[in-house]
Amino acid sequence: MVELPSMSTTLTGSVSRRELLAVMGSIVPVTISGCSDFAFSNGTEGEGDTIEIMVENQTDERAAIGVRVENDDGEMLFSRVYELEPGHLDSAAGIETTPSTVTAFTPEGAAATWEYAPGLDIDCEGEDIGITLRSDNSIESWYAC
Repeated sequence: MVELPSMSTTLTGSVSRRELLAVMGSIVPVTISGCSDFAFSNGTEGEGDTIEIMVENQTDERAAIGVRVENDDGEMLFSRVYELEPGHLDSAAGIETTPSTVTAFTPEGAAATWEYAPGLDIDCEGEDIGITLRSDNSIESWYAC
């Protein structure tokens, strides 16, 4: 823990240049010490560690959307039912392994299964899986970094 020098002035009083430099000299290094990798990199460090599952409800009603993600051997990597309000997206879940197939379905009978094959022109590892339930009860798949 860093001890800050005590300042002999109140908020309404004046601060000497020496006191200001002493406080800033203590705060700034502590503030950015944990962010140096982020501040001085291109922001791609850590990208690709997790493939996010992003599920969006673009209907006018609350919707239940089931998602199942499997690997090449048909083993389940991820399974969850999302309960989403109209116009909401949930991206709080992800997987660590590259999947093979993704299935999304609703209790109303909408269903879609596709191979995980993002093919994005963006340079990123482990493109995130996007799933959108449309107002016509169709399911659209998409990818993002």
